Amino acid sequence: MSSATTATRGTRTPSTQAARVAANRARFGRIALAVVVLLMASSYVRPAVDWVNARSAAGEQAQRLDALRATEARLEHEKARLSTQRGLTVEARRLGMVREGERSYVVRGLPKN
Repeated sequence: MSSATTATRGTRTPSTQAARVAANRARFGRIALAVVVLLMASSYVRPAVDWVNARSAAGEQAQRLDALRATEARLEHEKARLSTQRGLTVEARRLGMVREGERSYVVRGLPKN
């Protein structure tokens, strides 16, 4: 090898240095773009999780609302039944109440069949 060949290998020409700087800048630009894209994508994660949780909670609330409406209908029916004289009499008898002048009897020891 001649000394001229080793001298050219060891030194960089301005165009080679400029190409390397341009390559480094391009690499930095790609990395910076990737970081920005990742940050933007991560900003969508929390709202997406909140949206999924809200949909789940809405489903649970709808089921609870259906159960409460069924309870309300049952209580309205019971209120209408107890608003009549016959309904009050039946409920009072079920609770073990007797009218004035009536005699109450308690029967024990009956088979449970």
